[in-house]
Parts: sequence; structure tokens; C-alpha cells
Amino acid sequence: MDKSWTNKNTPIVYKSRRKTTMTIAAIAALSLSIQLASVAAARSPSATASMQSAAAISGTASTKTVNAFEAYLSKDQLPAAIAYLKAHIGEVTTSQATVMVLHLENALKKRLPVIQKRFEQSAVQSGIGKAYKRGATFDDVISRTKDSNLKALLKETRDSGYKLETAEGFYYPVIDYAAFRTYSVSVNPDIDDYIAIMATESDQPKVKDAALVIGYQQLVNRALAQERFLAKYAYSNRAPHIRNLFRSYELLTFYGVNNTPLFEYGSQKIQPNALRGYNGMLAWNNAKLSPYLTKLQEFMDLVADNENRLTEEVEKFRQSHYPIR
Repeated sequence: MDKSWTNKNTPIVYKSRRKTTMTIAAIAALSLSIQLASVAAARSPSATASMQSAAAISGTASTKTVNAFEAYLSKDQLPAAIAYLKAHIGEVTTSQATVMVLHLENALKKRLPVIQKRFEQSAVQSGIGKAYKRGATFDDVISRTKDSNLKALLKETRDSGYKLETAEGFYYPVIDYAAFRTYSVSVNPDIDDYIAIMATESDQPKVKDAALVIGYQQLVNRALAQERFLAKYAYSNRAPHIRNLFRSYELLTFYGVNNTPLFEYGSQKIQPNALRGYNGMLAWNNAKLSPYLTKLQEFMDLVADNENRLTEEVEKFRQSHYPIR
């Protein structure tokens, strides 16, 4: 099972040993005098005013950075907003950086239908198709096409934070969450984990052409990561989104999709890869630590009791626990 850890190492400072003729009393007296001097300096009006002034300047600077970024978003200037965020995210607080990153995601979601509409044009689809090879990126297509209008559209889409995807012979943009990884060190822990989950989805979609395109063990691992997120960050701003994503993974786990049903259409037997994958994950993990795995264990035990076939009893179980609304 995939695990991600965040380690913050405290630098160790090594001091050389040297002889000293100072007595313990002298050291204590010197230490006390330094502490008293520091306290006095800190309490002085000039020191207090200096610290307040520095804090005000710092706060004003970070607010200006946030406002400049928000101005780009309000004008729908995504390429400029992204470039600005990358260059200046280190100038703001963690809370401010978190809000900025979430606002960028909101803007990308809002803009996406408009850009997708432009990709629906036959000239765009035809132009990409002529230059497209499996796994191609915007950069790949840009380098292969001679159509200046298509180049301009693809560059704008790429610089606006999207990546190229294809399904059933159709080409379209999606949010490039992998690009959000550059912000991970600057945001709150929940959004750091959120970015990791979404980048995984962006890097390799779970379903294409109505078929499951990831392995069953990978499916379970992703679901577990989402379940852990919800347990750890129940009140995160992005908890509702992960909750919906987790729901889709539950349905995939117990039903599959049209072109990759969990139980084969003719024989009604469970997919061999699913049988091996699910049982493997259950063997390698403690199901008691995960409600999702606990239900999967119950389900697989029931499937085994029914000779690995979809029976009325098995169907009743999944409809009862994971009804399709």
C-alpha cells in the first residue's frame, strides 16, 4: 500500500570543544546579564516599534502579492496568474499561499468548459489528430503541426494550466494537477495531500473509453489514500471533492464499468485480475484499520462462498452497501 511521509529535518550544529578558564559562576553571571539585556532591549519602545513596523511592512508586501495574483484571475489571465504565482508564492504566508492555490484551481475549473468548447471544432480535432501520437503532450503536437492557429490555441491552453487527453478518438484539455506539485511545499498539509491525490488522477485517469485502465491493486491503493485523507482532514476545504472521488472508487471497486464489469457478462464470474488483486491487497493490509477494506473483505468472502460468481446474494450485498443512485 502506498504511503507518503513528510519529514522535516532540523539542522544539527556541531560545536568544537575548547578549554575555558571561566568558572561556572562567571558563566552563569554572564548568561544572566545577557538575558536581562535582551529583555530590556525587547521591552524598549524603539525595539517594539521596530518589530511592529517590520511586521506591518511584511504583511503589506504579502497582501500586495495576493492582490496582484487575484487581479490576474479576475481578468481571466490564467497564464499570467500561473507565472506570477510560481515566481512569488514564497513571499506570502502558508495560509495565503493555500488560498491562492485553491483560487487558481477554481479558476481553472471555471475556464475549462470554455476551452473545451474551442476544442470541439472540427478543424481543431482534425489538426490534433494529424499530429498526435499515443501519449503526446501539447508540446509534442505543437512541434509537429504547421497550423499557426492550432499552435496558438495549444500554447494558450498549455500555459493556462491544462494538459492534453484523448478518449474514443476525441481530444480535449483537462486540468494538469501534476503542475500543482510545485506549490506543495508552500500550502497547508491537507492541500498538499489533496494535490498528491489529484495529480495521481491527472497523471493516469482510472477510466477511459468506459474501461478500467488501472490495475485493481492500484484502484484499491488510490481508494485507501482518499479514505485516509477524509479521516485526517474531515473539515478540509477540499474534503467534499475527495468524498465524491472516493464514492466513485467505491463503485468502481464493487461494480466496475461498462467495458470492464467486475463480473463478466456471460459467465457472471468475477474478473480473474480483480480476484487476484483484491485478495492480494487484503492479504497485505490489515482490513480492520480501514472501513473500506473491511467491506471489501466481507464482499470477497461472500463472493468466495458463491463460487466467485455474481449471485442474488452477492448483488444484494453490494446494492445494500453501495447502491447506485
